[in-house]
Amino acid sequence: MIKIITGFRENQYYTIPTEEAHKAYYLFTHPEERTVFSNGVALIGKFIQGIEPDWNALMGYNPTHELDSDDWNEIKNRGIDLKIRDSLYEAKQTALLAEKNPKLLNMELSEAKESIKLLK
Repeated sequence: MIKIITGFRENQYYTIPTEEAHKAYYLFTHPEERTVFSNGVALIGKFIQGIEPDWNALMGYNPTHELDSDDWNEIKNRGIDLKIRDSLYEAKQTALLAEKNPKLLNMELSEAKESIKLLK
């Protein structure tokens, strides 16, 4: 799960599935574009302030839970930090490729990665 930050207050964000992170990155670089994510969140690119992992959602914690050192140790020990970092990198790359192949935006990230492999 990732957070799409839409403002500067703590509660101004939307959580979307990591499988749709490439759509968020595409919107971020195309401010006039808009999309609806699978969980019903509808956004215009110009409202996106940032994109980052939603650690609380990824770990199954309450959204108001403040992460402490034990939480970060668990995230690192389980390798979740590396997995999400790799997923976000792949999402950024897929968003760049979607400039020439917009069909990638209609796929989940895992499907888009497979599609890209087939094109190579």
